[in-house]
Amino acid sequence: MTETFRDLFSTQQTEASLIYHLDESLNGGFGGTNGGVLAAICIDAARAFAPDRTPIGIDARFIRNSPPGPAKVVATPLNIGRSLSTISVDISRHDGKLATRGTVSFVNASALEPVDVKGLAEPDEEVLHPDEGRVWKEPAKQKIPLIRTFRPRLLGKTSKGIVTACDILWESGSLQEAACIAADISVGPPVAAALKGKQLAMPNPDLSLRFCLEGATPAYLVSTCRLASINQGLATTILEVRDLDTLIATGISSTTCLKQ
Repeated sequence: MTETFRDLFSTQQTEASLIYHLDESLNGGFGGTNGGVLAAICIDAARAFAPDRTPIGIDARFIRNSPPGPAKVVATPLNIGRSLSTISVDISRHDGKLATRGTVSFVNASALEPVDVKGLAEPDEEVLHPDEGRVWKEPAKQKIPLIRTFRPRLLGKTSKGIVTACDILWESGSLQEAACIAADISVGPPVAAALKGKQLAMPNPDLSLRFCLEGATPAYLVSTCRLASINQGLATTILEVRDLDTLIATGISSTTCLKQ
């Protein structure tokens, strides 16, 4: 386990950008870095422009795949306001092509009235504890390195969707970055379950999350993902990420069911 999120990438600072070295162990099933990792990198890079503020949302678009190797990351502040800040982040591959564009929102916590309303998003039925879940099997004909890296495991199914857990690979901080990875990994199972073994490629080209809580970084996060719709080959999923019973993030993602 590394000490911080950034340590995963042997990150280098240049005059105008950051360089994150993407390892093959972070690849998903479609020949490039997992989208949740790329969304997490967007948040990490954006933090430099809002160091005393809390991430409250990300909208990430995965434009083309990001193969292993150095990735150039450029964060651009769109607005640093009294209460809200918005940062745009571009991730380019080592060949210079734009791979991911993210927009990250931050809030100044001191501008918020500290009101709380309990019980609005309670956890659903009981499922397996994350230590007891069944680790995903890597398909015989498809290499998915992130299975070995993040150890995603199935905890069960509830009325809210299929529940998965995945490990966090750093010791402290960057809870929102971890939520991106847990969320993105959880998108595939409900779509695959609905398609009942159809031989289709099912990448998700986007991920939008809204973050609910600051807090310590646990050993793992749990994501519940529900298939909302499949229409003409386009699937929409809705998800919640939790630290056990505590809601960390909620969001939505699209999945494209591509012809083989």
